[in-house]
Amino acid sequence: MATELGYVVKIKGKNAIVRTRRMEACEGCSEHDVCHGTGNIKENEFEAKNPINAALGDTVILEFNSFKLVKLSFLLYVFPVIALIAGAFIGERFAPQLCMDKSLCSVIGAFALFGAAMGLIMLLERRARKTDTYKPVIVKIKKDTDPSAQKCSLSNMPGGFKPGGFKSKD
Repeated sequence: MATELGYVVKIKGKNAIVRTRRMEACEGCSEHDVCHGTGNIKENEFEAKNPINAALGDTVILEFNSFKLVKLSFLLYVFPVIALIAGAFIGERFAPQLCMDKSLCSVIGAFALFGAAMGLIMLLERRARKTDTYKPVIVKIKKDTDPSAQKCSLSNMPGGFKPGGFKSKD
């Protein structure tokens, strides 16, 4: 199981919308720009199951089922390519029985099986959305015990420290 740290930005029924920072491991991934649409975004936002009732603003630990992520990757990236190649071979194989050109029949078969694969993926995606099968799960609310994470108490006092207010005497 993979885990990640995030914080709750919205509650949506029994689920929560969680924002996570892109981890260093994501930078090595060839698809890291695809996660949120552009390469400049350092945060991802997604829906997660919330069985422990984390509240808005809570820092949480999420758990992802690694096997399900690999299975999804195969389904989205490899399965359509296999269907395309299989369709081309099947089309070429049955071209003589259909009295068609091998190349034309190969192209028709490739697009037919590719379309069927994409239709199957869309059907499975709708079913998965209804069952929350592939959603990450919030497993723990992380408590801040680090005193340096607290705000400086002097910043709220009259005459206290103000960010950017310190100037050197150079």
